[in-house]
Amino acid sequence: MKPQFIATCWVSAGDAAPMRGDESSPLPIAERISAVAQTGWAGIGLVHADLVQARDTIGYDSLSRMIREAGLSFVEVEFLNDWWTTGAERAASDVIRADLFEAATALGARHIKVGAGMTDNPLPLSTLASAFSDLADQAADSGIRLALEATPFSHLRTTQEAVEVVSKSDSPAAGLMIDIWHTYRGGLSHEDLYKVVPIERVYAVEIDDGYQQVVGTLFEDTINNRAYCGEGDFDTATFVQRTVEAGYRGPWGVEIISAQHRQRPLLEGLQYAYDTAMSCFSGALQTS
Repeated sequence: MKPQFIATCWVSAGDAAPMRGDESSPLPIAERISAVAQTGWAGIGLVHADLVQARDTIGYDSLSRMIREAGLSFVEVEFLNDWWTTGAERAASDVIRADLFEAATALGARHIKVGAGMTDNPLPLSTLASAFSDLADQAADSGIRLALEATPFSHLRTTQEAVEVVSKSDSPAAGLMIDIWHTYRGGLSHEDLYKVVPIERVYAVEIDDGYQQVVGTLFEDTINNRAYCGEGDFDTATFVQRTVEAGYRGPWGVEIISAQHRQRPLLEGLQYAYDTAMSCFSGALQTS
């Protein structure tokens, strides 16, 4: 079957990036939705700042109608952090949590992306597991699924740690986000990936590419230097093959976050990201 791709939020956001200002896109949301549909994607991702802006201007009913009328089947919303914290940090996180839950419900989102922050001093996994289990229970009560993502600069530095946290919850909302950039940087080979990751807990998968040499910090590298699928050193095609062989049959997020992509015109960038992602599936589709 032909893969279905979600244009994750930064792929259609133009000159916007994680942790830059308020993270909102300078491009009108209607233009982004139209461009995503026009270039062949099956879904769109939206970040918190863009969701709140849309809610407070056109409203979620209008946004949902735009997405449906464009023919897009999937919506992804992001990004929830600090769900393990207390005090003022937790209060701020809870505002974002409520906003994302509201948006996910109103738009029929497939999942909410959940992160584990940025830190030099990771918390014990038991602390994170308890907090995530509570979060998942709340999400399940609202009919929302969570896709928890390990990143090598966060409290969950490896995919194995994310698996351990998710596995402590028996909530149907508790799942994993598997992103090739983070599995590769976390030292987990494509061959070993599904020896440690239970495919039934994989709620979302993201593809991109990158280079062996890290430029700047790991965080700077991940927001400035991701490559288009198949154009770096990560061997995206084999990652796809192993994921298909493991049994994943959901849509694939394509997450190109780079200075290069941010400078491309919207339609050109979306089409190139789509085409390069599709090229990595030829072998997997032939053998699956």
